[in-house]
Amino acid sequence: MMPESKAVYEGLLDSIPDYQGFLTVEELDDSTRRLAASYPECVAIREIGKTRMNHPLYVLRIGSGRHTGLVLGCPHPNEPVGAMMIEFFAESLAKNAALRKELDYTWYFVKAWDADSVKLNEGWFKGPFTIKNYVRNHFRPALFEQVDWSFPV
Repeated sequence: MMPESKAVYEGLLDSIPDYQGFLTVEELDDSTRRLAASYPECVAIREIGKTRMNHPLYVLRIGSGRHTGLVLGCPHPNEPVGAMMIEFFAESLAKNAALRKELDYTWYFVKAWDADSVKLNEGWFKGPFTIKNYVRNHFRPALFEQVDWSFPV
């Protein structure tokens, strides 16, 4: 790894926020729209479909590298940390041309792949982070209904 590459990665790691909660589906969607509006030279947003509850599913395309990466957040709706990783990484890519160049990818991100089920978990996303609050607001679809086991049918 070249010294400038190391600096790119160290800068990325040093800029990870100290999150105190998780973003709701609406907050993720708002952030997606803001990112595309703020960085039109390297970020595009497209609606790729609707959920069963008619919520739009958005994909962010960032960069124009030789390789292609697809990242799907929240296939398990009670695991929002993946959406937060996408939130951070997508913004980092948009802001940092050196990172985009170093990685040489065209990235595609869907922050909440199972948005309907994520919404059913939002009761614990802002805390309090207790077992009681988590259990009272936890939802996970039956295995045969989970998007990662049933896609594309």
